[in-house]
Amino acid sequence: MAAEGRPRVILWGPGQVGVGALRALIAHPGLDLVGVIVHSESKDGRDAGDLCGMPETGVIATRDVDAALAIDADVVAFFASGDYRYREAAEDVARCLRAGKNVVCTSLVPMCYPPAADRETVQLLEQACREGAVSMFNSGVDPGWANDVIALTMTGFSSRVDGITMLEILDYGPIAQPEIMFDFMGFGHPPDYPAPLFDPTRLAGLWAPIVHLVADGVGLPLDEVVTTIDKWIAAKRYEVASGWVEVGTVGGMRFKLSGRVGGEERVVLEHITRMGEQSAPDWPRHPSPHGGYRVIVDGMPTYTVDIEMHGRGNNMRGLTYATVMRELNAIPAVIAAEPGLLSTLDLPIITGPMRGGRWQGVLPERAGT
Repeated sequence: MAAEGRPRVILWGPGQVGVGALRALIAHPGLDLVGVIVHSESKDGRDAGDLCGMPETGVIATRDVDAALAIDADVVAFFASGDYRYREAAEDVARCLRAGKNVVCTSLVPMCYPPAADRETVQLLEQACREGAVSMFNSGVDPGWANDVIALTMTGFSSRVDGITMLEILDYGPIAQPEIMFDFMGFGHPPDYPAPLFDPTRLAGLWAPIVHLVADGVGLPLDEVVTTIDKWIAAKRYEVASGWVEVGTVGGMRFKLSGRVGGEERVVLEHITRMGEQSAPDWPRHPSPHGGYRVIVDGMPTYTVDIEMHGRGNNMRGLTYATVMRELNAIPAVIAAEPGLLSTLDLPIITGPMRGGRWQGVLPERAGT
């Protein structure tokens, strides 16, 4: 039962990432879960709490999208996969928008900054926002708040900024998603395997928008974004959560997107990704044993910010919550925004619920009702 004054939320896709969002939604003091859309028959008709190991909620999951979108709700929190089904996911999001539902999501990675995303998807979603008179916000960790929020905030403490570098330094070995880790990202395959993430154009399509967002956020239009990829090849066979990494296959990947002005690197995003902690021993490591993120704002003064995240001793559990909570906590701001496609540059500071405090995310027009 939804409470007055709190945004009403439908969650679409309680899968690898969305299940964490489902737990968070059920427990959130300022959001009300009113519907769940699922893909698999095994989840259809089950209570939302049962899907994520929590007590029953009375909210029953359904595969009937039309029925779910007919529910009186303010927003759809969309966490269905978009890695291999980007266009289909975009059509699903557009369907929600046309139905008059605002959308927060992580699935349409380039849409973290619509002005730099592919025009076809932007036009589809802009039209849907107009038809439904609603807004959409896509974010995550990286691309997401570990880039834009942290970097742009830190520049506010500088008298001069010469460059910005944003790094992810993580071991993906504990992630049990072979289709994504091996087939999409290319780990466990020979270096010439045509993995989507080995394609510089595909790589730029996913991460260049966040580089442009940060550059535009500090008023520095970029001349170009240059992409480079380096691979570490396994010298012996070893096992990770997604399967076996064989000798001669990729066990580590390092890519960089360099935003340049006049040939000079000014805004840089880099990933140092290991498939197994022992891989790529000579590559840089994060100071935290969990791995994490690093933002360097070079200037006067120079700042280096290291971020680690974990949950109950498991960095992947913590990373799941870190991926979804910015979107969930942004819901009131997204609802309050003018209709259209949003990025971090369009939103106020987003805060989370403090234990013992009163979350500031209650919709103003419903406060006190």
